[in-house]
Amino acid sequence: MSTYFCSDPHAFHGNIMKYCRRTTFMTPVDLAAFLEIESSGGDLRSLRISEESIDRMNRGLVANINARVGSDDVLWCLGDWVFGYGGDYFRNARWFRDQLHCRTINFIWGNHDDRRIGDLFAATFDQVEINLRNVRLTLNHYPMLTWSGQHHGSVERPNIHLYGHVHAGYQRDQESCPIKFSQAWAALDVGFDGHDFQVWSLDEILDCLRPKLQALEALKRESGQFDPFRGRSSRG
Repeated sequence: MSTYFCSDPHAFHGNIMKYCRRTTFMTPVDLAAFLEIESSGGDLRSLRISEESIDRMNRGLVANINARVGSDDVLWCLGDWVFGYGGDYFRNARWFRDQLHCRTINFIWGNHDDRRIGDLFAATFDQVEINLRNVRLTLNHYPMLTWSGQHHGSVERPNIHLYGHVHAGYQRDQESCPIKFSQAWAALDVGFDGHDFQVWSLDEILDCLRPKLQALEALKRESGQFDPFRGRSSRG
């Protein structure tokens, strides 16, 4: 049994394809229209993504998940399952769940989720702390400045935070990250948009965050701060 993580599939959400550049799923016609508007600096609100492109996205996400996550594995999804209005929302949520082979999907509530779809999942949470292979993880849909035990994190004993919501924004542009000491902030957006629309394995997450855990260790040594994110000195 393996454990995987993801966030923000936004199945059935045409607008997410425009604003998060999910061009890999667009039909040639939609892609051409999107690139023309983008290159000219036009307003993307004028582009309506076709149902065919949306279906390609839905089925592409399903295929990517099923290719890695087996029926006996565990998948954590950190929010924003599907999009839709009225009864369509619930039909969309059920369809997307029924396509996935994984029997155990745990869910963290996001800002687009209706809690009446809770029965689709093995367990649901607003936030949760778990331990997996001697790694402590705090899971939330939203990025957190600090979390329990963050300052104890190290390469040997990782304490990390996984989130979604921002669609890989911080990873793409560290310069704009509002987090103090962002180079030592051992947190990761596990959304599909920052990982070629794939789920994340724990090994991939640790490989990505190892430099930040190393930076955290160095920051604590060099600054004399027991907890740099809260300004707690190790010198009392």
